[in-house]
Amino acid sequence: MDKLNRRNFIKGTTIAGAGLLLGGKGWTQAAGADSVARYFTREQGKLKLLAVTDLHFFDSKTPEDNNQKSVAELKALVEKFKPELMLLNGDTWFEDLGGKSFQHCQWATEQIGGLGIPWIFNFGNHDATQDFNKVYETLTNAPNSLFRGSANYGDYRVEICNPGGLNPFWNLIIVNDYFPDRGFNRYQINWFNAEVARIREKYPTPAPSFIFAHIPLPQFNDLWKKGNAVGIKGEPVMFEGGTKKAFDAIKNSGMVRACFAGHDHLNNYWGNLDGIRLQYLRATGYGGYGGEKLKKGGTIIEIDLSRPEPKFETTTVFEDGSTWTPEAKGK
Repeated sequence: MDKLNRRNFIKGTTIAGAGLLLGGKGWTQAAGADSVARYFTREQGKLKLLAVTDLHFFDSKTPEDNNQKSVAELKALVEKFKPELMLLNGDTWFEDLGGKSFQHCQWATEQIGGLGIPWIFNFGNHDATQDFNKVYETLTNAPNSLFRGSANYGDYRVEICNPGGLNPFWNLIIVNDYFPDRGFNRYQINWFNAEVARIREKYPTPAPSFIFAHIPLPQFNDLWKKGNAVGIKGEPVMFEGGTKKAFDAIKNSGMVRACFAGHDHLNNYWGNLDGIRLQYLRATGYGGYGGEKLKKGGTIIEIDLSRPEPKFETTTVFEDGSTWTPEAKGK
């Protein structure tokens, strides 16, 4: 998230998603307008996800160089850490500079789709365009894409299922928290509550869930101020117009284990609040600010249900193969 452009976001419209049926590589994107995709894991009860954020393609004074550096970084992260699924948590491209945002979206989806693993897209405040209909269509039809957010301003859900399984063992809830409301606000809360109701109607015993939203909740700041977080804080928490009521809705759902955010490139910490982890993902793209202060990277999130309690672990990872955790010293 570029501090000078935090509020530059061009509003767009939405279309009803017709759905696309895809197959191969152990995953499918379900047909219909229910805004749900399904992913079938390689191993029973296990998932290894690479989450990246703030790629900022076409940002900076030397966009071509930084674009290539960021793509090379993604390729290295996939090659070295071998995730089976990747998630982009906002600010993939930068604004509608010169009216070229749609071309930038196309270019970005070609690069991501070419990595050879299925991927999940979330919008950030800089993923602007003059025609969201075309962007939704591009994201839905892109190679290896699980995007299913056409009908709800980019909000959708990915069910994580065992090979050949019927019911998900985990849900990834994707929240566009910059449009139509800024921050995790009224619209996002209403959509989330409705989605929770849909989940409970379909699955009386719902699976645990993660929320991925680009902008952090206000409680991210509270955790740090109270000394209840570990990791790196290099700038203020910019929760924009987000409301603390969002966390109440998340907590009351009874199914969310963690909320992941990006947006603030110099923050990479986490803490637990009422049994829910709030965690910053490591900023990834070389086009965005902060690389001279905090090394660019990604976050590996691993779920393992082979233990008595459903367990997940996170690790910050870098293109040179090194790793870091918030509990560790240094950056």
